[in-house]
Amino acid sequence: MPKTKRIKLFAVSCVIVSLLSMICFFDIATGQEDPFDEIQQNLKGISEEEREVLQTLFLLAQEIEEMKRREGEIGQEIKAIYQEVKNLEDTIAVEEAAFERKRDVLEQVLKSYQRKGPGSFLEILLESDNLSVFLRRINTFRDLTRNTGELLTSLEESKGKLSAEKVRLSEKMLFIEGKQQELRVALEKKEQLIESQESYLASLAGKRAYYQEYLTNLQKLFKELGGFFETVAEEFVKVVEEGNIPSDALKTTITFMNITGTIDEKTFNDIIKANPRLPEMTFRFLPGKIEMTIPEKNLLLIGNFAILAGNRIEFAVEEGTFFGMPLEAGALEALFRDIHLILDLKPLIGKNILHAVEILEEKLTLKVIPIIF
Repeated sequence: MPKTKRIKLFAVSCVIVSLLSMICFFDIATGQEDPFDEIQQNLKGISEEEREVLQTLFLLAQEIEEMKRREGEIGQEIKAIYQEVKNLEDTIAVEEAAFERKRDVLEQVLKSYQRKGPGSFLEILLESDNLSVFLRRINTFRDLTRNTGELLTSLEESKGKLSAEKVRLSEKMLFIEGKQQELRVALEKKEQLIESQESYLASLAGKRAYYQEYLTNLQKLFKELGGFFETVAEEFVKVVEEGNIPSDALKTTITFMNITGTIDEKTFNDIIKANPRLPEMTFRFLPGKIEMTIPEKNLLLIGNFAILAGNRIEFAVEEGTFFGMPLEAGALEALFRDIHLILDLKPLIGKNILHAVEILEEKLTLKVIPIIF
């Protein structure tokens, strides 16, 4: 076979192999599912009886995680207090050394004064050759007396400061004892919860592995919410600014003292939906509370809006459910500890001051103090 034909055949073979590889990869890629999607589908398909069992296990797991967090926090607090104690001990050592030095100086001055006696000072004055020497010696004795007084005052101040630092040290040591007791209680509670979880799993007999797997998957999905809400929080704050809000979105009522603005539930949700980078989420306004539903995460959060500086409001989560299972307060606190769902209302209310937010049936009311000048 000529050399040119062999080269062409080799090139064609390479192209065919590459195409086949791409086709195979495409088939594999399209056939793969997000493992978390599969977990969610499985969880949605469990029976009511299975859900009740899983709910009990999930609540225990949340309480165990909360005790672990508390244990870590108390440990850090104790460590910080020990450092404060070390700093106080160093301060006390410095103050004691200064106190001793000042006391030694005063002792020497008093001994000198006692040794010479008041008569010797009088003799020195009377031996002055002229008025200028006499006055200079009087000033010298006056300075000596004043310096002795200042030394006494300084000594008393050092003594008082030293006593105060020692009292603080005693208080810190008592505080450490209290925190150590708190830590022991937290550890005992954690051990009890772990035992309860183990006992409950053991009671499931042959289904233990089945429920253990579901529980593990549920916990994985819950941990994923942390990263999910970090992204949501970044976009949430821009919702009002970038939402192309219609001019009649905020219905206002003006009185002598304030302005009341009202946004109905549908308009508010339309503003949220206007941001394409946010997942599907629906807000429901009820008297005194807000329900936020995120369908793709099977998550329901209930809370209220808290006013922040700069005409911003934060959705403060108070309770919630995940796949229909209640979330403990500790789990919610941990989830939103460093994540804040904030709405910036400046584009709506301008330089006026927001001083109250009221949640009513299907509407949100903003009380605003007008700034005229």
